[in-house]
Amino acid sequence: MPPILLESPELSIWMGVNMEQPYREVFWNISYSWLFYILAAVASLVFFYGIYKRAAFWMSGWSERRNGGVDLKRLTKKVLFTSGIFSDDIMGGTTHFLIMWGFIVLFLGTVLSTIDHWIFHFLEGKVYIVYSVSLDIAGAALITGIILAYVRRYIVKRKNMVTIVKDHVVLLLLLFIAITGFFMEGLRLHANPVPWSESRVAYRVVDAIFHGSRAHLLFEHRLWWWIHSISSLFLVAYLPFSKFIHIFAAPTNLTLDSMNYTSFLTLDEREKVTTDFSKHQLVMFDACTRCNRCQVVCPSSNAREPLSPRMMIEEVGNYARGASGIPFVSSKRDADQHDKATASLGDTIWYCTTCNNCYEVCPVGINTSDIIREVRAARIESGGEVPVNVQEMLESVYKFKNPWQGSKGKRMDWAEGLDVPVFSKGADSKRCLFVGCTPAYDTRLQSVARNVVSLLEGADYDFAVLGKEEACCSEFVREVGEDGLFTELAYQNIDLFERYGITEIVAVCPHGFHTLRNEYGLMEDSAKRLDVVHITEVLERLIADGRIKPTREVPLVATYHDPCFLGRRNGIYDAPRNILRAIPGVKLVEMPRSREKSFCCGGGGGRMWVESNADEKIAEIRVAEAVETGAEVVVTACPFCFSNLDDAVKTGGYEDKIKVMDVSELLAESVLEPGSS
Repeated sequence: MPPILLESPELSIWMGVNMEQPYREVFWNISYSWLFYILAAVASLVFFYGIYKRAAFWMSGWSERRNGGVDLKRLTKKVLFTSGIFSDDIMGGTTHFLIMWGFIVLFLGTVLSTIDHWIFHFLEGKVYIVYSVSLDIAGAALITGIILAYVRRYIVKRKNMVTIVKDHVVLLLLLFIAITGFFMEGLRLHANPVPWSESRVAYRVVDAIFHGSRAHLLFEHRLWWWIHSISSLFLVAYLPFSKFIHIFAAPTNLTLDSMNYTSFLTLDEREKVTTDFSKHQLVMFDACTRCNRCQVVCPSSNAREPLSPRMMIEEVGNYARGASGIPFVSSKRDADQHDKATASLGDTIWYCTTCNNCYEVCPVGINTSDIIREVRAARIESGGEVPVNVQEMLESVYKFKNPWQGSKGKRMDWAEGLDVPVFSKGADSKRCLFVGCTPAYDTRLQSVARNVVSLLEGADYDFAVLGKEEACCSEFVREVGEDGLFTELAYQNIDLFERYGITEIVAVCPHGFHTLRNEYGLMEDSAKRLDVVHITEVLERLIADGRIKPTREVPLVATYHDPCFLGRRNGIYDAPRNILRAIPGVKLVEMPRSREKSFCCGGGGGRMWVESNADEKIAEIRVAEAVETGAEVVVTACPFCFSNLDDAVKTGGYEDKIKVMDVSELLAESVLEPGSS
């Protein structure tokens, strides 16, 4: 059989084509190729105009500042190797992988074909065979991925996913393009057979569907070639205005995320901001693929509360696009939301625990908690609807410098009977034990502070406390959006640190640890020099150095609950576990969801002051999981977690099955004499 011929022998000679080698002519059997180039030019102009408008939307936000260097490891894993797509969802990851790489390879194939046709001819012989087979595999992968996407959406996870029209448009268009591509190839091979093996799948499909004379096959080939080409060009033009803008937004967002930008603003900085969201946050809105992973792990969604992280990103994103007023990015419907405070209507924003699990599992690095905090701040500032308990908490923090309405004079009641060094009474130390509000005022948790002090003093560990001068760290004040009050109390504590020459802080509470370590330094240069550690890190080190010696056997089975603000937020997983392993008699068992996958207790993000009408509380779900391990004790290292889990043991009816203890409490049983703390 003769090889495929180019449009003219002269062109073949000019391009250096060996006509006896495997090769495919781009415009074989196609007349009016000039029309294709006109349509391609139009599609390209629309595409680049859309990208320009989308970039203008992203750039309309305020600039975030860098908080550290580039995380090259995260950048490489997330962007280049898309490591996050398979996490906790193999089917979803496989679906995304097949669609993404199928699309990319087919796109690159088109680029290579263009280069081969107009610039430098190289697609012939074995190179062409590899090229052809690669495109066949990519097309099959794309079709398989799209089919899996529909199986996942409508069969496997039909109860957990909400589908809208734009979820279908691009997927069905891609499916149509892939199928017509096989039709076109099969018709070409039937109408003009070649002596080498090429696109056998397409050949067999066409053989089963299309029949007729060669003239009929040539007509069918021309028809499907134009249908395929016009569909492909329409996809190119439509891409910047579709859900698939995440093809560009996702790697952009992951790159920004790896560069350690922070949306934290001081009160003075926030007052100078004239737009609602940062550039990075605007990119997040377009990066969302609606894969639903965030909702699967969200503790609020698991408890059947009204919060859906995915819907939150969509709602607030629609508002942001509408508020931008940029043509072809916003719509009249989007612009109907009249301000940032109502970007998400109702009380949904208050259900977020800011556990950051959604951010942890998001394959494109969307920080939903960050977006929710922005809307909360707008709601607070505008005087909008705020839960009554949250208002009372903020009023208490303003009046008493703590959320529990405890008077300043009672802040040291936890230390009664102990000889605790206090800075204001002349204690000479550079190290501050930052006790925190809950261990200071909650009678159930005052023993935690007492145990910590006794353990440190027994190890001859130098420290002092701020005593009655200590003010709330205000972590949850900032999380609910009250930036003014947060700033006031943060500077009050920073002034104390400077006055007493404090250079190191040991925080008892993970929430205080988080904000002292990560946020105070963004406000004041002097706070950047503070070395902030959590008490479990100190206790672990003292045990390793032999200064704390757990000797008394404590025979029980324990499971450890990772506090979100100690684990996911700050990466401290091993220190508490190493303490438990050092206690004779303690057998440590893990819950299915532990470490970075830990399930929230429901106490973060101001949720301690937000009531829920859900049939099952978040903490009850967690306690039930702990009971399933066979543990006698669920151990934690956070006062909020302790309080929530302890309440859940009672409300869930688990009092005869499990109890809640703090790490320091269990360690004290093995180290201290009974009644000495």
